[in-house]
Formats: sequence, structure tokens, C-alpha cells
Amino acid sequence: IRRGSRCSTAKAFLRPARHRKNLHIALNSHVTRLLINPATMKAFGVEFIRNGRKQVVFARKEIILSAGAINSPQILMLSGIGPKEHLSQIGIPTLKNLRVGENLQDHVGMGGLTFLVDKPISIVQDRFQVFPMMMEYVIHGKGPMTTLGGVEGLGFVNTPLGNRSWPDIQFHMAPASVNSDAGKKVKHVLGLTDTLYNAVYKPISNRDAWTIMPLLLRPKSRGYIKLRSKSPFQYPIINANYFDDPFDIQTLVEGAKMALKVSKSKVFKQFGSKLHTIPFPNCRHVPYGSDAYWECHIRT
Repeated sequence: IRRGSRCSTAKAFLRPARHRKNLHIALNSHVTRLLINPATMKAFGVEFIRNGRKQVVFARKEIILSAGAINSPQILMLSGIGPKEHLSQIGIPTLKNLRVGENLQDHVGMGGLTFLVDKPISIVQDRFQVFPMMMEYVIHGKGPMTTLGGVEGLGFVNTPLGNRSWPDIQFHMAPASVNSDAGKKVKHVLGLTDTLYNAVYKPISNRDAWTIMPLLLRPKSRGYIKLRSKSPFQYPIINANYFDDPFDIQTLVEGAKMALKVSKSKVFKQFGSKLHTIPFPNCRHVPYGSDAYWECHIRT
């Protein structure tokens, strides 16, 4: 947040520091590997491709690898740090045999919980006109563009299955749902089939709605990152391994039930909030609202 508005990381951190003499930002650069002394196991440089040319920078003090949960292990393995058996299969000499990439965790969420309201307060495609909204935001600082990426409410809760010392479910609350754009974009972003969308969400296209998305904060399932080849330009193999541990799905089911309790609270009654109860076609074999149904919904 910058001056009351959402802004990019570049504006928040890089722009104020862009004139520092010791800050150099290399655009159009792709790191290929770290340079590591095999005798001391100390990283002393970074090799990268910039505008089609291989370049190297050397470090006087230290190298901070900050390429994210996917690319950090990829770069380490390309540099020879990782599981020896896997690196040998790829043809990369192993400098250090470590279980790099074997502890992938993700806070998987449950989408699709939709609550209809009887007042025009949500974001729907029929009212979504870019220019008027932009002018309302620029001139008055109001309107749909004031929302932080669509998420207007956050919550952290403890399910009965978790440790009371910390929350195990996070809620994202948004003034829209899967139906809000009549299937133009959200459906495709979420990868919903025509069968599912047409049965569940098409009947309420462009209706005012809101949603709660429960997210798993402390998953027990572990996925992995592996190299596809020695090429740093090939995307790595990503296996999130969602719900490998049954405890995770049980926790999300509890999160769904707590989300329903939140939706029934007094503050939402003024908007006539009601759960949209058309069941998923592939989940009709179990009673709607049962634990078995929510598990089916989550897995779908």
C-alpha cells in the first residue's frame, strides 16, 4: 500500500532506491547457475544470459538467491546442489547431495463457494464499464477499482483439527464469485469445464454475489520440484502433491463449514445473503452440505 493505494513492488521498493550507486538492476536477464568453488563450497558468482549473451558477475561478500519457491531450487540444482541421483540422471555433476526441491508446500484453497445478495453491491460484468470506473477512481477515489485485487476481507481461524496456538485456515472474501463475469474469464482461469459451469453458475450469471475462499495454511502434504533437463530455459517439473496427506482435505472441509457459519452472521443478513446451493454435477451422489460433499467439491 502506498499513499492509500495498492502499488507494485517496483514502485514500493525499487523506485525510492533507484539512484543508489550500489544498486544495479539488469533487465532481460535469465540466471543460468551459481558459480561455486567445489573445494570451499562457497558461491562466488552468478552466470546469466542477458540479451542473448552469456555474462558473469562476481560477489565480494555474499550472494542472496531469491528466485521464489519454484526457481530457487531450480537454480540450485542447475548449479550442482541437489539430490545426487536426480542430478546424475539429468547429467549435472553433484557438488553437494542435498534434498533440494523435496519440500514443496502450497496453501491450496477451496473455490466456488457462492453467496447471492439482493443489493447491487458486488462486482458484476454487466456493471463493469472500465472508463467510468476509472474516472470515478481517479477523481473521487471510489468505486470497484479501490478493491485490493478483489479481496476485501481476510480472516484467520482455528479449526477443531488444528493447534490452538496458531490458525490453520485463512479466509479470502471477495465481492464477486465465479458467476460474476458470465463465464468470460474466471471460468477459464479456474479451468472449469462447460458441464460444471453451465450446471452450477450459468443460472446465476451476472447476479450479485460474494464468496469466501478457505485456504490451507499448514499443509502436511509435500510436493517436489525436479529439473526437466540441463537447460535453464526449460520449465522445471512441478508436482504440488495436493491432498497426499488426508489430514489436509479434512482441515479444508472444516474450513468450509466455518465459512458457512461466517456467512450466516448478522452483518451479512442486511444484504439478504444466501448460499447458492446447486450441487456440482459430479458430487450429486452424496448429500449436499455433508462432509463428503464438501470433500468432493474441494477435489473438483
